Amino acid sequence: MKSILPLLSLIAFHLTAQPLLPLAPSPDGESVVDIPEEIIDKVDPSVVSIQHEQAGGTGFIISEDGYILSNGHVVRGDDPEQPMQPAKRITVILHDERKTSARVLGFSLDPDVALLKIDIDEPLSPVELADSKAAIVGQRCFAVGTPVGLKRTFTSGILSNTRRTDLETETVVFQTDAAINSGNSGGPLFDRQGRVLGINTYASRGANNLGFTIPIHVAMDMVEDLKTRGRFVRSLIPLYFTGELYDELRRALDVESGVLINYVMEGSAAEKMGMRLGDILIEVDGEPVSAKSKAQLLDFEWDMTIREAGEPVSFKVLRGLPGNREEVEFSGVLEELDPFPAFGRHLGQLTEHRYENLGLGIEKLTDLHQIIHRIPFSPSGVFVKTVQEGSVASRADLEFGDVITEINGTPTPTVDAFRETLDAALSSGTPEILVTAQRRRLMTRTALAPDYRLRRQKVLLVAPAGPDPDIDVILRELWAMGAEVRLATPGGKPIPREELAADVEADEDLKAAQLGKADFLVIAGGTGAEAFLEQDHVLNLVRNAMKDKQVVLGCIGTSALLPLLASEEAPEEKMTLPRAVSGRALALGGNYTGNPVESDGKLVTTTALDRQVLRDFLMALAAAR
Repeated sequence: MKSILPLLSLIAFHLTAQPLLPLAPSPDGESVVDIPEEIIDKVDPSVVSIQHEQAGGTGFIISEDGYILSNGHVVRGDDPEQPMQPAKRITVILHDERKTSARVLGFSLDPDVALLKIDIDEPLSPVELADSKAAIVGQRCFAVGTPVGLKRTFTSGILSNTRRTDLETETVVFQTDAAINSGNSGGPLFDRQGRVLGINTYASRGANNLGFTIPIHVAMDMVEDLKTRGRFVRSLIPLYFTGELYDELRRALDVESGVLINYVMEGSAAEKMGMRLGDILIEVDGEPVSAKSKAQLLDFEWDMTIREAGEPVSFKVLRGLPGNREEVEFSGVLEELDPFPAFGRHLGQLTEHRYENLGLGIEKLTDLHQIIHRIPFSPSGVFVKTVQEGSVASRADLEFGDVITEINGTPTPTVDAFRETLDAALSSGTPEILVTAQRRRLMTRTALAPDYRLRRQKVLLVAPAGPDPDIDVILRELWAMGAEVRLATPGGKPIPREELAADVEADEDLKAAQLGKADFLVIAGGTGAEAFLEQDHVLNLVRNAMKDKQVVLGCIGTSALLPLLASEEAPEEKMTLPRAVSGRALALGGNYTGNPVESDGKLVTTTALDRQVLRDFLMALAAAR
């Protein structure tokens, strides 16, 4: 298995570059140019700029039909709960300044690679790939970057190292002294013939001429997974670690070559297959294997990683010490490794589920959590990822790294079980919620005492049919505030009950949804919300809520147009909504502000740009009561 040590010395950030200048004249008077003009002309059409709402970087075209490689950190969004969610609106700018929207098909943060797709009517100019396995120290190379807001730049240098292993990445990386700065992330490093050696990814903060590049063969190994699976899928026999047999250790063990097995998880598939701590792996599928250095070890582990899950694999090992040693053979089947949790500088790949009103975030517990956080047992529960200072969870003395195993005496072996049990307790207004957790070698019990700002307040939530991540957050936070929620969906197609985390009444038809004694009417946004603008039932609900001065009306996203459409005269209250429909709001006489959240009297609206804005909206909603 790959090394999961923290990325302690790695600084990954959006890489500007200085324009390339010809070198000074040589002593014999001839001008030396690093990059021939014909090579610049060759590569220039293949390099693109990438921009989105958070930042940007560079990419390069790898196929005529619009597949583009870049860095994962260039395209990822900023939602801490969804680390594998890309930025929402990504624009690719071609070499001739044409702009087009792009889809992120998948990305990884280690190796830091992303695959994007654009749709253009004409064939594009893909790069030519070098054999990065044959790269050598000292060979000439050049980087191309497109700093955001500036024209692309070319910088030249040499490959300073082709076997860097001290950045704690999953593979070896190249080092170059070609200037790599903000805006170069995701761009290509070319050889002198204009062939791509790798993807420029890392730079060292505070140091000059220290740039790092992912070899192109590593990135291309990942393309099919990113294209078809949306993420890089690692394969292995769970769960064992390997180590290199450096010269001193090899002599001490009296072996010529091999790969050391230095960890085997108790009860794992690897142990059941027959692997033991201290085994020296000498063959895989009948082929000799060896790792005498960290670079060779990373190469070995990478070759194992990129094999297909489900493939059979056989091992031959040396077992025992010199003088009492035997050869042992065993076999197994490669499995798909769970997404990584966060460790060191790796942001992780697991979805976090946060309860903002409790200050608590949890995620799936994996075997890697147990190793990374030195959890001595194998508890059945969920991992505590976030505890906000001064929150309900903090007052309950929960800590990062705790494993919650029970809620009110009910086991919570999975995230779904945890959420179902906690949401049921919150939606019923339980004043103190008993929590059982394991903290290293100790079992601890504590109690969550929610604030319940909306205790016994009735909320009618009107939402588009089908699953919607915004509905998940809205329900979770409203329950944590003690609200009694009734959910209505249009067209006789309610959100399936099994997709709701707690027992929420879902009206089968919006006609049956009446404002009644509701204290809040909340109209959701997102996909499908545009249809609300034409539905008389929704307009009548909004109209009645605006007449009833005791009801707080909350509108999310494009649904913020409803108060304007439902009223004969435009309401005087300030409001906000997505920029894309702001023109329509102004045409209807709306008092549009453009703020992320706007609260005026009993009307609360939001652009709902992200989860945090949505949570700020819910807090404003509670305050408006």
